[in-house]
Amino acid sequence: MFTKYFSLALLIFFSLALNAQQVTTVVTNSGIDDALVIDATGQLFGVRYQGSAISRWVPFEASTTVFSDGFNTPNGMAFGNDGTLYMADNEGNKIYKIDTEGNATIFVDDFNNPSGLIFELDSDTLIATSYTGNRIAKIAPNGEWFPWSTGDQLNGPVGLCYDDEGRLYTGNFNNRKIIRLGDNGEQTLIGQAPGNSNQWLGFIAYAKGYIYGTLFTQHEIYRMDLDGNGTIILGSTAGTVDGDASTAKFNGPNGIVATPSQDTLFVSDYNTRALRMITGLEDGTTSASTALAASLHWSLSPNPATDTSTLRFELQKSSSVSIQVFDQQGQLLLQVLDRQNLLAGPHQVHIPMAKLPKGSYTIQLSVDGGRPVSRGLVKQ
Repeated sequence: MFTKYFSLALLIFFSLALNAQQVTTVVTNSGIDDALVIDATGQLFGVRYQGSAISRWVPFEASTTVFSDGFNTPNGMAFGNDGTLYMADNEGNKIYKIDTEGNATIFVDDFNNPSGLIFELDSDTLIATSYTGNRIAKIAPNGEWFPWSTGDQLNGPVGLCYDDEGRLYTGNFNNRKIIRLGDNGEQTLIGQAPGNSNQWLGFIAYAKGYIYGTLFTQHEIYRMDLDGNGTIILGSTAGTVDGDASTAKFNGPNGIVATPSQDTLFVSDYNTRALRMITGLEDGTTSASTALAASLHWSLSPNPATDTSTLRFELQKSSSVSIQVFDQQGQLLLQVLDRQNLLAGPHQVHIPMAKLPKGSYTIQLSVDGGRPVSRGLVKQ
């Protein structure tokens, strides 16, 4: 339930955006460079990883105020049902609980590099990612914890979010993979954002059928549907420029959170500590990429594969098509098609996997030189 100020301001911005994705800087020097979370009243809380404080922002005031201070490297956050804020102190190896007055006490001590936090649905059990431990733990209300999901696909897990069906996802900072987690911690690769081994995925958030992620070193916002079709929707080179998809720029986007209405995203710029807002998520100006993924009717099977997987898609018109295979470090391994002209209609392209080692790969498909759509493929 937002405050009346939050609702009024959003209404104004929605009217201006006219259902087109629009980026607006709401606080220029917020003191926030990392994780974001919104409380039950619509107030936004953010941390400064290269600092020691948690700041609070009341929409749409001109500045933030320090809510709690004295931490090592504050990182992911989550609110409990009673309004208590929980915060992962990454290099401090602790998880804190912070009351409504900003008073902090240690909730879990000696937890290896906690990064992201989220509460189990309809429960007081806290879920925490361990960045260097490559694991996800569940933590009881008394602070006792146990490893719940470990190894396999996890490589620097940080962000956590739920979809509308209550399914849990995590994002790997190191290799930009987005993974769905089952009831018993089993891991299913959904997809992987584009990039190389020196390019990272910050946090993730869910809104209206998509998982959004911050591509920290690429200064871009990535969007993936729940079938693994993904594309860059905002950003290019480093900058702090407001506007639509044709002009907007970010500078180390890192924290990201969706409002409960799922109409708006807030993003923290790590390099400038600017707090940014993205509106018009339903009918964005870059929806052409999403429309492309839908119009292609594309599928990849079998997946997992052993020797060959077949990529099936449909072109609405004669087009130049490129298909590439990348490893989890973002290195190009196979150029299956290179700007090959194909006629309108259905197509099948075989992806040769026999000579590749077992592991996870990303298949990228681009049409007429546009931004690619991507999907994860596992080699058994």
